[in-house]
Amino acid sequence: MKFDILFVILILTVSTYAQDDEDFIIDSNSAYDETDATRYWYFCAASYCHPNVIIDWSCTTPCSKTPYMDDVQIFVNSTNENAGFSGYDPKHNEIIIVFRGTLPWSIKNWLEDINYIKTSYPYCTNNCQVHRGFFYSYMGIHDQVINAAKRLTTKYPNAKLVVTGHSLGGALATHALVTLTVNGFKIDHFYTYGSPRVGDSAFFNFVKSIYPAAKFRVTHDHDPVPHLPMEVQGFHHINTEAYYKDFLIFHKDVKICNDEYKEDSKCSNQNLVDLSADDHCNYLGYNLAIGVLVCQ
Repeated sequence: MKFDILFVILILTVSTYAQDDEDFIIDSNSAYDETDATRYWYFCAASYCHPNVIIDWSCTTPCSKTPYMDDVQIFVNSTNENAGFSGYDPKHNEIIIVFRGTLPWSIKNWLEDINYIKTSYPYCTNNCQVHRGFFYSYMGIHDQVINAAKRLTTKYPNAKLVVTGHSLGGALATHALVTLTVNGFKIDHFYTYGSPRVGDSAFFNFVKSIYPAAKFRVTHDHDPVPHLPMEVQGFHHINTEAYYKDFLIFHKDVKICNDEYKEDSKCSNQNLVDLSADDHCNYLGYNLAIGVLVCQ
């Protein structure tokens, strides 16, 4: 318990890094929308709250920032824990499917325990390999995700479909992107935050082939999770990375990275050592660790 408290204090500590404004300019041809990215980030933050709070949509800051949410249902994993939720945002006419990551005070243990074991990916005909643990975690809630998508798209046939997730939830969202697409659902927006690598280069090409539309993997400076599992172990991120050096109060600078064929060495992959738990929890100006402490 003492370690948990100290670790929470650590991740709430604000880290500041120098930045060069000229290096962080949004590509005018990019479909990246920071307003959407911020809104979806609050949905990710809400996913860490107690299930009853999510269903009632009373999760303090994340819910107050996204006040319109109906038809909320929780995804429950094999250990009967909250793994995310689905719902409908009537203001933006969007169906939201969001996946929860690892609890902030468990990140250190998660980083230490992560393995590099791959397994064949059944949806891919090109011998794709994916991280076994992430895949099995997703398959534990796969039927719930598909059923939620069927129910909500039937009830709201003109709504856009959004898939998002943070940390481990970003990996689950990536698998959902594939399974929803191959099951005939049209995903309109896909944003992840601090996601680990999910599969190998064949998986990267497979995802790009079935979902060529814009999709964004948001990263933050020294967040360690996007570097795991490691490239030397044969893992490769999907594109497209939206990299933030830092989040200032009145100004956010993002670089849309050139990762159409490989990871961009000028984005998060430029850092040889990334150990900031704060950067992993803090995206687009909101530190979800704060919310987790008050919405249980």
